[in-house]
Amino acid sequence: MIGVRIAALGLALAVLSPSPQACAFGLRLGPFLFGGRAHHHHHHRHLVRRPTEALPSEATPTNVAQNRAPDLLYAILAWPSIADDIFRPTNYSSWPFSYQSIFDQAFAEYPAKRVADLCPRRIGKSDATLRIEAEIAPTAAQRPLLQKLGTALVEANGYLIKSCPAEIPPLPVERLQLMDSQIDAMIMALEIVRVPLQKFEESLDDRQRARLSAPVASEDVTPVCAKNPEPANWPMPILKQALQPTAAQEAALNNLERAFNRAASDLNAGCLAGIPRMPSARFQAIQARLYITWGAVQTIQVAVAQFQNQLSDQQRARFNALQLAATP
Repeated sequence: MIGVRIAALGLALAVLSPSPQACAFGLRLGPFLFGGRAHHHHHHRHLVRRPTEALPSEATPTNVAQNRAPDLLYAILAWPSIADDIFRPTNYSSWPFSYQSIFDQAFAEYPAKRVADLCPRRIGKSDATLRIEAEIAPTAAQRPLLQKLGTALVEANGYLIKSCPAEIPPLPVERLQLMDSQIDAMIMALEIVRVPLQKFEESLDDRQRARLSAPVASEDVTPVCAKNPEPANWPMPILKQALQPTAAQEAALNNLERAFNRAASDLNAGCLAGIPRMPSARFQAIQARLYITWGAVQTIQVAVAQFQNQLSDQQRARFNALQLAATP
């Protein structure tokens, strides 16, 4: 499975070209391929209570988003916006699984009673197929294909609900592991939609395709990710202040900084300018961006785990107690 994921990540990066077919909007859409995985095994982890410690106000990054939903820990929270980006793109919007979000959600305090309310208990009904029906006036032969697409969207929603964790892990490394499984769940949810979407789109005539395609922007609009690129290694000064590393730990700290820079660079590389015209192309873009995000989370997760091995017990406790952002 690791080999499949690495190969898929390589293909996703290969799609990252400025060609019109591969263009994606904002950070929410990056380029991507159909296909991917057939199955995935989710691991269950034992969780422990995480201590809390306030971060000095001067160490808090100025660009930390406030009140952000923990959609890297509960992927179902990102599903409505991602579904809209496939079927009804309206503007340049932020990628919900950004580099900033990775740190915000790995190092934040979540009240237990709020955690219990994060995952919906009912499967939502997508109105995407109703909008499509009104826009293209499907033929009798196309209606069953559209119905299958609607069923797939509901099933994908239900899959994400079943993938919700029972609780948010207390430690940053455990949260990074959970992010990995939640990104995987989102990719698998999209796989449920992939074939019905392809078959329905293939049935459209030129008139219907024109009505379903995204409008071309009338002026040059700079995507969010180009205006505000991912901030690379901003957590490093905060970590240094909190941990006070010894001279012997400098090499490990440098390795961690390189890993953070690499993750941010990978996510920034996916920022492309245009909105794909058809839903299938937007689907590909989203799925590709998810693989790139998975790679960034893996890079950060491995680097953090290796760095923690070099810390003393006291330093590790301070690291696990850091809060890099206000509670989303």
